[in-house]
Amino acid sequence: PPRTFILAGMDTTSNALSRILHLLAQNPDVQDKLRAEIIEAQGGDHSDIAYDDLVKLPYLDAVCRETLRVHAPVMMSGRMYV
Repeated sequence: PPRTFILAGMDTTSNALSRILHLLAQNPDVQDKLRAEIIEAQGGDHSDIAYDDLVKLPYLDAVCRETLRVHAPVMMSGRMYV
């Protein structure tokens, strides 16, 4: 069981990010809309976006959630009750 935790903690995050980037590369219209939302959130100076502002971006949230819905990092997780 500890191996499952390590795998779920490391591999799923990198796989999810890779899948999001791959899907954005395949869908330039979505990429353009997401880029516009991020640029608007940065303001005119292209500064870093504070975490509190980043989590409020609706299109970014939708892209991440839809990617995770369609391509779930963990398809099934078995549980044992002791």
